[in-house]
Amino acid sequence: MNARPPFPAMLLRFWLGRILPGWCLIALMIFLMQIAVCGIVHDNENVKTLLQFLDVLPGFLKAALGGESLQVGNLPSLIAIGHSHPLVLSLFMLFAVATPTGMLAGEVQRGTMELILSRRATKTQVYVCAGVVSVTGMVVLVMVMFLGTAAGTSLYDFGQPVRLYPFFQLAVNGGLLAGTIGAVSLLTAAAFRRRGQAVGVAVAFIVLNYFVAIISGSWPRMRWLSPWTIMHYVNGRMIFVEHRWPVGDMFVLAAILTLAAIVGAVIWQRRDLPL
Repeated sequence: MNARPPFPAMLLRFWLGRILPGWCLIALMIFLMQIAVCGIVHDNENVKTLLQFLDVLPGFLKAALGGESLQVGNLPSLIAIGHSHPLVLSLFMLFAVATPTGMLAGEVQRGTMELILSRRATKTQVYVCAGVVSVTGMVVLVMVMFLGTAAGTSLYDFGQPVRLYPFFQLAVNGGLLAGTIGAVSLLTAAAFRRRGQAVGVAVAFIVLNYFVAIISGSWPRMRWLSPWTIMHYVNGRMIFVEHRWPVGDMFVLAAILTLAAIVGAVIWQRRDLPL
């Protein structure tokens, strides 16, 4: 009876080392973005200028940044702009899509997956390595975002204490969302023959969810669509207004994350490689 191959730790280290420079650059930009937002928000004149600018934006763009909660004196919502800023979301999407598609679909397309599998590594082990790198990277990026907020609130004087615990709750909730996006991208990477196809489907899924979330938040007639988007389950209102954990929303995200990861694993296991 053949012994099961040992876990390919070398492959995991290789992939981690390959994505680390890009991850560090993205993490640094997200970290600095949170400090920059805190620098703007701590000054009342800057806040007024920011809110005047937001008032002239289309309703759906203002809704994407926080909607009616963006008011002078509502420090948590103003600071949280850094968590939903389009630049920050684009950086998250870049990592979420590029990482798993590069490790699975990309290796298949380059013809190197056959070499990886010849090193006594099973397809399941390769998939697990890609999943660990992708989902962990996304979740840690969210923690870096929280640390950026913590650093920003320590550097600037807001004239009143700023509680960090709600931002930690938001980071945990957001980490589940980030992990879910990573798992969906992993699924597409396992399902498609070429990296371009996997990237296209993953980006379309993320953009569609974001677009529907914005439209449903700013257009009352479309509000019924909101629960069908994964962005709906990051519940800032429950955290900042009701001061409690959004347990139900977190459970939904965890369920979607798990389902996407399992479906991707089944598809990857059943594929004939190399393609």
